Amino acid sequence: MSGRLRIDIDEVGRVSTNLATIVRRLESAQADASSLAGAIPVTELANATDDFAGKWDDKRRQLIEEVTALKEQAHAVAEAFTEIDSQLVDALTRSPEPAGGPGRGGPQAV
Repeated sequence: MSGRLRIDIDEVGRVSTNLATIVRRLESAQADASSLAGAIPVTELANATDDFAGKWDDKRRQLIEEVTALKEQAHAVAEAFTEIDSQLVDALTRSPEPAGGPGRGGPQAV
């Protein structure tokens, strides 16, 4: 093991965005099925479409919850690593404090 952790923050952000798209699609599935059923001229087929959509609702709701949780986790990972990256850049680029530190006997402004 190399002891390094590499995260493509942009890719994690894209995953979060793609998961949000999946959630929106799942949420609109019932409306899509209803529209489709209304466009089917054969009553039995239209009823079967509505029946399937109704049975799928419980599973779809569960999927929406699970995909939403994944989306939020991916978003949190991207935000956390962005913040850590910013803090590391700041720590590496800021001017070092005097060896004594503030208030430790070093030169003081008057």
